[in-house]
Amino acid sequence: MRLLLTVSLALGLVSAACAGGNPNVRTYIDFDPPNYVHEFTTELYTSFEAYVCMDQVDSGVTAVSFRVTNLVQEYPWVVATQSWYQLFPGDLPLYWPWLGSTIVSTECMTEDEGPVLVGYLSYFCVGDGPACLEILDHSDYPRWVVDCADPCEVDFYCVLANASINGGVCPEGDCSPVPVENGSWGSIKSMYR
Repeated sequence: MRLLLTVSLALGLVSAACAGGNPNVRTYIDFDPPNYVHEFTTELYTSFEAYVCMDQVDSGVTAVSFRVTNLVQEYPWVVATQSWYQLFPGDLPLYWPWLGSTIVSTECMTEDEGPVLVGYLSYFCVGDGPACLEILDHSDYPRWVVDCADPCEVDFYCVLANASINGGVCPEGDCSPVPVENGSWGSIKSMYR
């Protein structure tokens, strides 16, 4: 009986530890995709865009849940308007990402031509003060990423980088460094930093 309980517990722990097809998926804000630009300086009375991007999606993506900083509420002296434009295919209903949103695609989104672009936020600048645009947890589905497997599986993204506007100080991302093979150019460069 004790052996049966031990085996059941071990199987339960192993099955709970299994991830979907995107165990290293990262989400970040980019002002110039696919160039990983996380800092931006505004010009007064002009609009600018900030893209919500994902990379390391080995098994593709069909849905992602996230929330972003409500810049109009948090930094009204910097931006006066904000809009969201979804880039996933399909005309599916959505909520504003500053309230928390699950963006769903009718197709499998992959990194064939660069990072996956979920959508972008458009702002109108009214001031040159510092601000920070953060990727935050969705209240019901924190950091969920649904892959393209059948049946689909859920992974949890890490935040690679938030976005600094006009020199705003942002929390650093929480992604672990991507492992590299010994002797690769990246590992050699890291020894001399």
